[in-house]
Formats: sequence, structure tokens, C-alpha cells
Amino acid sequence: MSSYNALEVEKKWQEKWQKMKLYTFDKEKLPVYSIDNPPRYASGGLHIGHAVHYTHIDFVARFKRMNGYNVLFPLCFDVNGIPIEERVERKYGITRKDIERHEFTQRCKEFADEKIGEMIHQFMVLGESMDESVYYRTDAEYYRRLTQISFIRLYEKGYIYKGEFPVNWCPRCMTAMADAEIEHTDRKTLLNTLKFYCAFDESLPGVKQDERGSYLEIATTRPEMLSTCQLVAIHPDDERAPFLSGKELIVPLYGKRVKIIEDESVDPEFGTGVVMICTIGDKEDLEWALKYELPIEICINGDGTMNELAGPYAGMLVEKARRAILEDLKREGYVTKQEDLEQSVGICWRCKTPVEFIQAEQWFLKILPFKEEILEVAKRMKWYPEYMFTRLEEWVNSLRWDWVISRQRYFATPIPLWECEKCGEVVLAREEQCYVDPTIDSPPVESCPKCGGKLVGSSDVF
Repeated sequence: MSSYNALEVEKKWQEKWQKMKLYTFDKEKLPVYSIDNPPRYASGGLHIGHAVHYTHIDFVARFKRMNGYNVLFPLCFDVNGIPIEERVERKYGITRKDIERHEFTQRCKEFADEKIGEMIHQFMVLGESMDESVYYRTDAEYYRRLTQISFIRLYEKGYIYKGEFPVNWCPRCMTAMADAEIEHTDRKTLLNTLKFYCAFDESLPGVKQDERGSYLEIATTRPEMLSTCQLVAIHPDDERAPFLSGKELIVPLYGKRVKIIEDESVDPEFGTGVVMICTIGDKEDLEWALKYELPIEICINGDGTMNELAGPYAGMLVEKARRAILEDLKREGYVTKQEDLEQSVGICWRCKTPVEFIQAEQWFLKILPFKEEILEVAKRMKWYPEYMFTRLEEWVNSLRWDWVISRQRYFATPIPLWECEKCGEVVLAREEQCYVDPTIDSPPVESCPKCGGKLVGSSDVF
């Protein structure tokens, strides 16, 4: 046993099994056991988590083969989007805006190719029984062609639309994000209790007085959103509600008048039991804005700086603006208390930057009309373990908006359409044209079929 060399023995059998094509899928042979193998992002080598994850899948593949199944276990990689772009930007010390678009995507491809080669070797060393003959990567031309054709057919059936709507937005990656791309982390922040002076002269329960007049206290973690405050809400069961509902308060620093309303979703235990409703600081604000049909006002730009709505704080990054506004609030005597607070914050799943809501034109895929159908299909499936069905059910029931499918990035499948500069008419690529890149390829018609205007290719990707 002293002469036994594990590395040499492993290599010998790995090479032998590959030559024997032990894991090759035969589409003519039944019964088939198909594994929808999650493609690994080509943004870096495997780590111990991947080793455990794919080994669990490999256990099932080998067990089914030993039980006579013809197993489809593809070797595949996800070669798109933010994870690879972020790594390339880090490697070269650039952002995608620093160089020409297609030069940047070429660097992304080269980076992905290198990492895929590394991971294929790692999968072999781990002994994963994936079938190299069933290989795909999501940046392959045929794969992107199928993606674009799927979009075209969904659009023609009315399932896809373009709309201006508040969306999750990463200021660092400068792109819209789906809910599933957001992680949550706990962070320490300050809960700031502020004076909102009353626009009325009556002395009412819950209203305090100082030399400047009567005021109501409202606690917030985001004073930088004051300029977008539209309403103030109190729970109907709050003893102050009957006296305050319908009255108006004055927003500190900005002098804007906002009405007090009653709303059952207000948490009476948070802060002072009175909240400001801004458009839009978080998802709860957005739900209130839609419920009360409030005008959408946004004070944060796509790059994470404050815009002109923020007044003298325009151009500052959010964190800097928050500090500056708090300093001014203190100097003007608006701050009555500050407390440390542990808060759950949504962050970008790749770069870990706090996510904002901004109003942006994006492409959406309708999913809300299919919620019940998804659950009905899921109920007919067998789930292992069973609690995973509950997780899916909770996720489906939590959906409130359609799926934003457009991204303001470079390295992914382009959205296959052109739009008229004059009237906004959409011209889709023809299926036989796909795969197409509208940033460099010509549209299927010379000009807008509606008004004759110039057609401009979409720069968005999926």
C-alpha cells in the first residue's frame, strides 16, 4: 500500500471511463431518466459548495444508471450576464462603459472560455458523471437563436410588453434586476425620528409642541427620500387616527404639504407608529403608491446619485446624501432621536451593492395571469422533499408584478427588435434572421412601416 498513488489511480480510471463513454446518453434507449442539470456560471472555478451540490446530483445519476435507466446528465455552463461582466471589470480594472461594447463582450467570452476549461477539468477530477456529448453553453449561437425565437413568439402572442414601471435597480451594475436576483443581508443603520410640523393650528392627541409650533414625530431610516414623500400613514386602530386622518403635515427641509391617511398595513410597533409614504423607497412604498395611485417621484438616478428632486443634494451618492441631509436636519432642529437598528436590506446578488427602485422603461413577460396554472401543474408533480412544493407555492403567491426580462448589460442574448425613433413602433427580427444583434445588424425592413421613420436597434439584452 505504500506505493499506492491516489492521484495516478484516479487519473487512470477517469481517462478509462471517458474512453469507454460510460456516461453517454443514447436517445433510442428506454427508459430515460433526464436531469435538468443547473448550468454553472462561467465566472470562476468550482468551490466546495459546487463540489457538494453537483455530487448530490451525481449520486442520483449513478443510482438511476445502476437501476437500468438511460440517464441524460448534460455538461453545461451559463455564459451570460452580470457575473461574468463583473469579473471581467474587476480583472481589467475597467467598467463596460470604458471600452467599445463588442470589445468588452469579446473579453467576456475569452474569460468564460478559460473558466469553462478549468471547470471541465475540475468536474472530471471530482468524478462527476456528466455526459460531454450532451454539452451546451448559453452563449452559443444556436442557444441564443432559440432564446430570440422564443421571445418573438411570446411577443406575437401578447405575453410581452414594454412599460415604464418602478423596477429593482443595481446602481453599480447599472441594470434592472428581477426579484430572484436580489439577496438580503442584515445591516446596522440609524432609525431617525423627525419632526413633521403640522399645517393646522389645532391641539390634537399625539401632537407635540415646541417654540416653532405643533408637530408629529415620524421615524425613518431613509431621510434621503424626504423629497419624494407623498403621504403620511397611521394605523386605523391607533388612538390618534380619528383626530389626525385627513390633516396635513409639512415635510422637513422641503416644505411640501402631505396628507395623513389611515392604512391597516402600517406597523403600529415600528418607530412612532406613523410612517411616511415615499415613491419609491422600497417595495412597501411601491405597493402604497399603486394602491393610492400616487404620482411616481424618484430622487435617485440609475448611477446611485441623487437627482434634481433632491434639491441641494443633487449629484451626491445616496450614502453621502443621507449623511448630509441628517446633518441639515439636526442643524435645523428636526431630529428628536436616533436609534441603532438592525435592518434587512436587498442587495445585488453579484456585486452586493444595495438595490434601489427606479422608474425605467423595461421589457416584461406576463406571469401574473399564470400563477394558478403554475400551482395546478406543480400539484400534479412529485416533490422530494415534499416541503419544496411549499416553498414554490409561497414564492408564486408572493408574486406581485410581471417578470422584468430586459437588462442594461452587454454580455447576453440581445433583445431581437428595432424601434422607430419617431413613433416608437416595434419591428421584430424575423425568425430566419436569428441569431441577430440589433446594435450592429440591419432590421428586416428599411424604415418604420407605420410612419417611415428611422429604426434603431435595441441595446438591451435578456
